Amino acid sequence: MPVTLRLEGAERLTRALARAPETVTSEQARAMTASLLLVEADARRNVRQDTRQLANSITHRQRQRGPTLVGAVGPSARYGLYVERGSRPHSPPVAALVGWARRHGVSAYAVQRAIGRRGTRARPFLAPAFTKNADPRATIVSTMLKRMA
Repeated sequence: MPVTLRLEGAERLTRALARAPETVTSEQARAMTASLLLVEADARRNVRQDTRQLANSITHRQRQRGPTLVGAVGPSARYGLYVERGSRPHSPPVAALVGWARRHGVSAYAVQRAIGRRGTRARPFLAPAFTKNADPRATIVSTMLKRMA
């Protein structure tokens, strides 16, 4: 589940600074990158760690969609969503649990049964990182606006 940052009001600012659109674009990209890196770093710190595969898969990306700059932070590991939100009871394949069970000294079949009965608890790492960095992100955007003014 990627967390998406959206820079609002950029269209007005772009119109106001129409004389130097490349400056606006580069400043927006700098501010977006700094904001995304803050969220990414906190998400990596917050995530539960076993093999660090999930933490290492958390990245950011940004792209321009017309006049809007869109950035996202999230893991590329497929199970990241289930760590963030938890899961309902289901029966995962035992093969997927063997490594974890071995590292923790428990039976993979016992883990499979427990997940089948209770599911998995949510262990959010992206949403808290996004929330925690709301003020710093606002500061980054206001600093960008001051630099352009």
